[in-house]
Amino acid sequence: MKVIILAGGGGTRLYPLSNEAHPKQFLCLEDEETLLAHTIRRFLGVARPEDLLILTNERYVAQVRAEVEKTGAQGAHILPEPCRRNTAPAIALAVCYCREVLGCPEEETLVVAPSDAVLRPAALFYQSLHQAAVAARRKKIVVFGVRPDRPETGYGYIEIGKPYGSGYLVRSFKEKPDLETAKRYLAQGNHYWNAGIFTFTAGTFERELAICAPEIAGRLARGYRAAAASFAQMPDVSIDYAVAEKTRNIVVLPLACYWNDLGSWDALYDVLEKDEESNVRRAGDITLTGCRGVLALTQGKPVIGIGLEDLVIVEAEDALLVVRRGRAQEIKEVLAQRRAAGTAATRGGKEEDDGE
Repeated sequence: MKVIILAGGGGTRLYPLSNEAHPKQFLCLEDEETLLAHTIRRFLGVARPEDLLILTNERYVAQVRAEVEKTGAQGAHILPEPCRRNTAPAIALAVCYCREVLGCPEEETLVVAPSDAVLRPAALFYQSLHQAAVAARRKKIVVFGVRPDRPETGYGYIEIGKPYGSGYLVRSFKEKPDLETAKRYLAQGNHYWNAGIFTFTAGTFERELAICAPEIAGRLARGYRAAAASFAQMPDVSIDYAVAEKTRNIVVLPLACYWNDLGSWDALYDVLEKDEESNVRRAGDITLTGCRGVLALTQGKPVIGIGLEDLVIVEAEDALLVVRRGRAQEIKEVLAQRRAAGTAATRGGKEEDDGE
């Protein structure tokens, strides 16, 4: 088994901490280790270091190499992307590397995972991986799903069909919904959150890519070096759009473990330890008096909150964020407006699926 870790994203959903120079996968959010380090250690439980492939943007290679060394994963393959072209070309390039450089046969099982998700306990995640490998050997593309427990608008959804093994055939993929649509999905009970973790064999991926995204497959046919050299000419498209939504050969497998993609401050609040008033103090000089349901984080200045409820307060080097919990997904839209207006203080870059 080979594991492809996506660590190239530089999005802004955890603004102002996450930015182009220091994106989310390199943040220490739960403890003193980065999200990428946690991901590497998780997969070292089922794979050797030389079976890990870490895809990242060229500008992050040194940071990725440092995390590889800290986790004792020397021997892992670091594949730099010359530019961002989203997850479909990135994954395709990694599969091409597996086949041509590593000599993987068609029946080799490949796992694709983002570098910044929380999955625990590891033992239950490994059980899900085993179940996914069984379906992959039957020439299926497997995507992991998470049963929703709230009407979340920040995730894509998967509508399930008939049972298939330990999972279900996929009926359709859904975009991130508005609140009313998310409530309907939750009430219907036949929709899962899309965790963005895939399992398939190398041969299955190549065949489905040729059918669903021939413009990408055509460049891979010329070999890894040629494909890497022409990477900038590949379409900027996610694996969901390019393959998952088009193939008829995909199943969804419910994850047996807890999952959180830490895609917003709301999501981070859910996973961090809280005090008796449901407040979270994460790093820095923070005083909360008469507050409830507050997430506070500072990188320098003291933060003092009095009589506050259900807020996120993040003080960073050049920005202060204050947002009501439950509305953190709106940060992306506000930052886009600021960029369009040419606001110099806005940090962060284009939102990417790759590792974000």
